Amino acid sequence: MDSASHIELPSFDTGEYEASELHMSEGKAVLRVRIAGREPVQIAFACVRWHRFTSLYACPAEWISGYYFKVGVVRNSRELAEHLEADQASVKPYKQLHHFRIFLDETGCHEFLAESADAL
Repeated sequence: MDSASHIELPSFDTGEYEASELHMSEGKAVLRVRIAGREPVQIAFACVRWHRFTSLYACPAEWISGYYFKVGVVRNSRELAEHLEADQASVKPYKQLHHFRIFLDETGCHEFLAESADAL
């Protein structure tokens, strides 16, 4: 799987990363990343159809490279292909879906199948 950079977090020393919070409701998700001495960085995911969190020590190397403190689009995603094949809804609530991934050091990897991802 290849990644394409989508949203990069502002530059900071990785030791300043404090924590992250995920809030999901009605198909929307906001990932809040807390960095010491700064306002939290917030990333909104629209029309979320699937989410997966994998803890730090279970993340394969390819999930880290290209996604380290940045949201990337996973190309040739098996998870996305399987979801689209399984989705039997006659009317889809999304125009198109993308597989987004971000790796947060000391925490792990968040992944979303969503219509879009935007920095707030």
